[in-house]
Amino acid sequence: MSKAKKVLHVIDSLDLGGAQTFLLDLVRHHDRSRYLPEVAAMHGRGVYADVFEKAGITIHSLSPGKFPPMYIPNFWRLMKKGGYDILHFHLFGANLCAKPLAILAGHPAIVVHDQCNDASREESPLLLAADAFWNRRSDRVIAVSESTRRYLLDREDLPEDLVTVIPNGVDTEMFRPATLEQKRSARLALRLPPESFVIGGVGRLVSQKNFTLFLKVVARVVTGNPSVFFVIAGTGPLESQLHAEAEKLGIGERVRFLGHVSDRISLFHALDSLLMTSDFEGTPMTLLETMSSGVPVVASAVDGIAEVCTHGKNALLSPPGDLGSFRDSLCRLIAEESLRETLGAEGRRTVIQNYDIRGIARRIEGIYGEVLGGN
Repeated sequence: MSKAKKVLHVIDSLDLGGAQTFLLDLVRHHDRSRYLPEVAAMHGRGVYADVFEKAGITIHSLSPGKFPPMYIPNFWRLMKKGGYDILHFHLFGANLCAKPLAILAGHPAIVVHDQCNDASREESPLLLAADAFWNRRSDRVIAVSESTRRYLLDREDLPEDLVTVIPNGVDTEMFRPATLEQKRSARLALRLPPESFVIGGVGRLVSQKNFTLFLKVVARVVTGNPSVFFVIAGTGPLESQLHAEAEKLGIGERVRFLGHVSDRISLFHALDSLLMTSDFEGTPMTLLETMSSGVPVVASAVDGIAEVCTHGKNALLSPPGDLGSFRDSLCRLIAEESLRETLGAEGRRTVIQNYDIRGIARRIEGIYGEVLGGN
């Protein structure tokens, strides 16, 4: 039997984010008889570091912070001494800073993971050109959605055979529909009325997620619906601004900012629906975890979301930025229990069939085998 190959996953940080959530699920489900994963964070440890270590994964923090960039010499030393068979890069910083070092060092197996059509590349032609230059010299690029693949082919002019679509995946055994007792317990833990209708927003508080629109939808929906409450789980640079916006809209008592929620399973148990108002997405982990939990989704019909969801079958989709459409979809869900049940069941079925992490991990390991030449 051949010796297991060492894989080093390199990521910007282990702070809150969908890419970090996916990476945690991936390394948990690697076939350890074939691949032994470690993780290198470019800077800091982040909220997820302890969780990775509890899962038995060795963590390397390459620098205390972004500046000074100690991660550059420290990654070089780790790469040279670690004896890694495969280097797998996640997120833009790792791809722009660490990946070129691996290519210049002549590492024989370099895999790139692209999570979405990152707006920063469009805003800077230099960054876009640099990303394209180094991507072309990698062994394989994994795009999490067909829209992300098209972006890489069209905007970075990558060869078609270099880019493979493998969506994100979730543990469908972990994220399951709640029992009545689990739902009640989850709401008590969040100090929410047990009989209320709870709508959640989950994600980094950044412009991409458009939580400003989320709050405007809240203001429209709570009028005439006294038993409806909204929660927002996540942190980010716009947190203070969003708190102020909620107060300005007069909805401070109907929307609760939960901050970072480590127990995502219990969070989804507390929800009756998820609202995603994002302007663009890859294959969002929040979407997959919610659907796997049997919770109906109202979301923007953008990028990877529209590839996962079919309007009226397993979710309700709205044109991005369409306040009225989001409001109308949520009001339908509030009024129609049968619709909630149908969307929840179909959503879970979709994830089990296409996005379970076990199958996704095997597909990624198939890429590893290809770049290693079948070894």
